[in-house]
Amino acid sequence: MPSRSFRSALPGWVSTTGLYVLTYVTYRCGAIRRKVAILNECVNHLAWLRDRFGRTNLHAHRESLWKSMIGEMQEGTWTVYEFGVAWGYTTDFWLSRVGNSVESWHGFDRFTGLPRGWRDLPAGEFDAGGKTPAIDDPRLHWHVGDVEQTLPSVPISPHRKCVLFDLDIYEPTAFAWEYLRSSLSPGDLAYFDESFDTDERKVIEHHVLKDFRLELIASTPLASCFRLAERISN
Repeated sequence: MPSRSFRSALPGWVSTTGLYVLTYVTYRCGAIRRKVAILNECVNHLAWLRDRFGRTNLHAHRESLWKSMIGEMQEGTWTVYEFGVAWGYTTDFWLSRVGNSVESWHGFDRFTGLPRGWRDLPAGEFDAGGKTPAIDDPRLHWHVGDVEQTLPSVPISPHRKCVLFDLDIYEPTAFAWEYLRSSLSPGDLAYFDESFDTDERKVIEHHVLKDFRLELIASTPLASCFRLAERISN
C-alpha cells in the first residue's frame, strides 16, 4: 500500500485507485505510453532550461522561435550552418524570411537518413533519396555526406554565425560543435532542434557549456536557442 507521504503528494482528485487505473491503461497502450514518456521529457526539458538558464521565453512551435531568432539577426552579416536538412523545410522557411543579413547558408546532410537508430526510429529514417532540396537561392551551398567528412573541407566564414543543429544523434552533433567551436564568438547563435532529447542535451552539457556561457533566447517544449556569451575556454 502506498505510504502516507506518497499519498499526500498526489493531487486531491487522484485516488490511489485512480492512479492504478491510469497507470494500467498507460502501460497496456503503447501509443499512450509513448506520449506520456515524451510529455515527461518535455517537462523535464523546460525544468532543465529554467534551472540552468533562468526564465525562458517559451514558444508553442519552432516556427515562432525561428522568427525570434531571425529578429536577432537583423544587424551585421551572418553565415548560417545547418546540420540536418532532410527535405529542406527549415532551409526554405529561413531563406524566404531572413533577408539580406545572411551572406551564405551551408546545409549539411547525408540525405539518406539517420546513420543509426535514434529513439524508436531505425537507421535510414528521414531518407530524402540522396537528393538535395529543390531550393533556388544563390546563398545556398549543399554539403552531401557524413558531416565528419564534409565539414572539414568547408572554409569557415569570418562573419557572425548562426548554427542550427538538427542531426538528432550525439556523435555528428558533437563533431560539428567541436570543429566549429574555435571559430565561434560571443554573440553567435546556436539552435538545438531536439534539446529535450538525451543526445543533443549531452552535447550542450558536455561540450557547449564547457566552451561558452550561454544566454537562452527562447525555447519550445522540444527545442532551444542560445546566444553565445563570454568564452570559457579556447
